[in-house]
Amino acid sequence: MRKATPVFSVFVVLGLIAIAAPAAGQGATNLQGLNNYNACMAQTAGAQEKLTAQVLQRKLNSSSNLSAQERQRLQEDIQWLNAKPANPRAPAPDPRNSQRYLLAMSDEEQQEVSGAYNGFANEVREKCEAQYGGMSQFSDPAGRRRAPIDTRVALPDLLHAAPPARQASAAEQHQDCMSVMAGLRWQLMAEHMESKLRSMPNLSAQERKAWDEDIAVVRAAQQGNAKTMPQSPDAKNPSRYLTRLTPQEQVAMIQEQSARSQQIMAGCNGRTSAATGAPDSDTARRSQELAAMHDQRRAGRTASQSPDPTAAKAEAQAWLDARPFKPSAYAAGSATQADYLQKSGALACYDRQKGFRAHQNVQRLTARRATVAPQDRQELDAWISAWRAAEQARQDEPAPISPNNQQGWLKFLTGADQQEMNLANSTLQNMVRTECSSMNYMK
Repeated sequence: MRKATPVFSVFVVLGLIAIAAPAAGQGATNLQGLNNYNACMAQTAGAQEKLTAQVLQRKLNSSSNLSAQERQRLQEDIQWLNAKPANPRAPAPDPRNSQRYLLAMSDEEQQEVSGAYNGFANEVREKCEAQYGGMSQFSDPAGRRRAPIDTRVALPDLLHAAPPARQASAAEQHQDCMSVMAGLRWQLMAEHMESKLRSMPNLSAQERKAWDEDIAVVRAAQQGNAKTMPQSPDAKNPSRYLTRLTPQEQVAMIQEQSARSQQIMAGCNGRTSAATGAPDSDTARRSQELAAMHDQRRAGRTASQSPDPTAAKAEAQAWLDARPFKPSAYAAGSATQADYLQKSGALACYDRQKGFRAHQNVQRLTARRATVAPQDRQELDAWISAWRAAEQARQDEPAPISPNNQQGWLKFLTGADQQEMNLANSTLQNMVRTECSSMNYMK
């Protein structure tokens, strides 16, 4: 916290100079007017330290949960702050951290001290200028001076004032809002397991009981904010709950977790923006979009089937068939491994998978044009163009259509779309790896 510095106006300085002008029989060094003004303003010297000491003393008197070390440090800081006005060179209790006392004060308490000091210093300055500064005291043609005033100002009493109510900082509010993400993974896993269980009516009583037990331990992990892993009821199979979902179902769950996490973050950021007065229209809109995307995926979760491996392989094969590859004749003189890979054509073989994900998005987003709401058609077309440009550039990520819309295309895709794309992309990578690693590049 900084001390307020008296600011002398032009009129104040002129008045002080007029007071300091030498009278008959006096030397040119008579600066009594300036001395009087400085003596008046001296009331503010050390005032901020005294006010800070009052707040620390109030905390020391009213806090019953302070440790012995905390109490000792507060007492040392109070003693030092009270001594500083008379001895500015008084050594701090902790020379390496002369402002240690600020760590014991909340933001509200520091603002309380600053506000009290500023009000006190302003009142002192106004009285000192009225009595010893400004040209107004010489404005009477008869040369009469105004009647003197009492320039003394009482120091605010913060020691006996009620402590300011503490408010959670924006960072604390954001952290509290984001805490719901701690158990999000287990919450979604339990929801997916419950949904799958409802689709299996022919389970035996024993099988259903085992499912219920696994769902219960996952729910318990969620309620514990993911501080512990689910404790399987089957000691011989501690990871039994993980086997309830297929790899494809786990991929869908991870995608939903990502979408839900973004939704939570957007909501928390919007709340923090509102608390700090920052614009939050974009974050609110993004939060709504993510919420709609999340609801869409949840609605289609039970109805969607597992992706077809045959269809995924056919999609990957069609992509490779359109990009046939034959190793080029090896050019001698390769000095490095990178040079060898370039000249042999090995890199070109692997590079055929570039742009495939962009191609997938173009195909599926284009298929959505017939069913998308009219108000969303323009945004959808923008994303199709962005993905098509990424495909042509052999890239797997598009350029955002706006800084505030980084992944807006996701709201147009269902969970089944994402599963199919992930399976086809994984299939393509395996096919490319197998084909390229088996080729002879030395011919």
